[in-house]
Amino acid sequence: MSNTPDNNRLDADQSTLLNIEIIVDENVTCIVDEQRLRQACATAALHRDYYEGEIGIRVTRDAEIHQINRDHLGHDYPTDVISFPYAAASPHIEGELVVSVDTAAERATALGWRFDNELLLYVVHGTLHITGMDDIEQQDRTAMRISERDVMLKLGVKDIDRFAADSDDTATSRSTGSNSRLVPPAAPTLAPEDQT
Repeated sequence: MSNTPDNNRLDADQSTLLNIEIIVDENVTCIVDEQRLRQACATAALHRDYYEGEIGIRVTRDAEIHQINRDHLGHDYPTDVISFPYAAASPHIEGELVVSVDTAAERATALGWRFDNELLLYVVHGTLHITGMDDIEQQDRTAMRISERDVMLKLGVKDIDRFAADSDDTATSRSTGSNSRLVPPAAPTLAPEDQT
């Protein structure tokens, strides 16, 4: 998150809201609907009963997320989304997530669905991780997928069942890449959590 003061922040005696700051790297040349990403993050947080605090979203390219993945997790490859959870005590949440437009474009093309929906799914997935959800164990993964589906449907993405991470239609396509959410990273998961 930036050090820029937020002029929209409420006074100390008023209830706070979820402040979602989005930074799109200068080298990102595709159109990114920041309002839609903000809506995805807020909807995912609210799905888990979080509605106060701060979440930062960085939209970047594969080279940058690869470097973050290597520096913070020891994984030497690009990935779709990485989350950094800082605090989660309902209703207050704090964290950051980083998403790759390159991976989103590649996966969307391979799956045959819209790039913006794939990017939304990364933001939803990353936000759910910030709220404390995990997807390492099968039971946790099932809960994560149900929450992803519920949030994506609330966002109006009606074809999520067809393109969800563990759906039968996408299982083969998604599991072929090293940055797929279905293939666990080779190295053990460290905090912050890698969302692959």
